[in-house]
Amino acid sequence: MNTFRKTALALTGAALVATAVSATALAGERPWCDGSDLVVSAHDMRSPTSASKAHVIRFAAADGASCRIGGSLSNVKFLDAEGQDMNVPLAGGQGEYSEALVDEDREAVVYVSSQSHGPRVNPASVQFDLPGQGSLGDRVTVAWPSGLGAIVRIGNLTAPVS
Repeated sequence: MNTFRKTALALTGAALVATAVSATALAGERPWCDGSDLVVSAHDMRSPTSASKAHVIRFAAADGASCRIGGSLSNVKFLDAEGQDMNVPLAGGQGEYSEALVDEDREAVVYVSSQSHGPRVNPASVQFDLPGQGSLGDRVTVAWPSGLGAIVRIGNLTAPVS
């Protein structure tokens, strides 16, 4: 490898490291998201298999908000039209912890899946507590788009998968 290529490679590597360090530092400087920072919505999504039904809960920035959020939702309840807990069983463990930046260009998501065979429920909404720092965050209730299988798996907050 000639000197020019070695120098270009070294400069590119240094720029990537500097960018990663700057992004990490910037993320640490952003405040933690609370309910007023977020516009939360739930949507149907295409399932990777016919054996499951897939949904996504999206956490977009409210006007002018820029914050970070991570971890898992707590006290998740699927509610009927009267706001009563439907006692839908939740399965699965916690995945790897990660944080996502939420601003005008980025959002966080939680992926939800349920089995498509067997008993079904048709919740009107889902209610949960956002993760806080050292305590529970704000309680959020959002409309739920469609039916679920009787056992539901809920992932952690993460950046969307493209």
